Amino acid sequence: MNMEKISAEQEDRLQDYLDGKIEGPALQQVKNDLSGSEAMQKRLEELGHVQEFLKKNSLKHPSTVFVERVMKSLSVKPLSAYPSPKNGLMLLMGVMVATGMLVMMISAGFFDKVSGIVSLDQLEPVRKYVTPSIPAMTINGKLIMKVLIGINLVLAFIVLDRTVLRPFFQRRGASHA
Repeated sequence: MNMEKISAEQEDRLQDYLDGKIEGPALQQVKNDLSGSEAMQKRLEELGHVQEFLKKNSLKHPSTVFVERVMKSLSVKPLSAYPSPKNGLMLLMGVMVATGMLVMMISAGFFDKVSGIVSLDQLEPVRKYVTPSIPAMTINGKLIMKVLIGINLVLAFIVLDRTVLRPFFQRRGASHA
C-alpha cells in the first residue's frame, strides 16, 4: 500500500473545507481531490476528529489578572537557596546530641576495650587478586569514635553556616545596602 504525502497547501485547503471557508469551483476541486486520494480522505477524517474534540472541550483562558500577576512576580526575589533556619537549627541540634552522646560514651569508657587486629588476607577476594600480603590493621574503637566526633563537629559548623549564619548576614547586608 503506497501512501501518498499531502502537501501543506492541500492540508490548508482541507482545514478551510472543514471550517466552511471554501465555495464555488474551489469547493468542487477539494471534493474531486478527496474522491481521488485515500491519503486526503484519511487526513480529513483526522482533522475532523481534532475539530470535534476542540469544539467539545473548550480551551481554558487565563484570568484577566494573569499577566499582571506574572509581571509583579518578576520583581520579587526568589526564595533562598538555603534551608530554613528552623530546619537547620533542628538538624544542628540533632548533630550536637549525637556528638554529645559519643563524648559521653567515650568518657564512660565504652570503647576502651574495643580494639583488635583485622587481617585483610583472610578475605577470599583479597587472597585471590592481591599477590603480596597486606599487613594487618589495628582497630582502636576510641580513635574511631573520636574521628566520628570530629566529622559531626564539621557537619555542625557547615549546617550552622548554611542555615543560620549565611542567610542572616545576607539579609543584614541587603538591609544596609
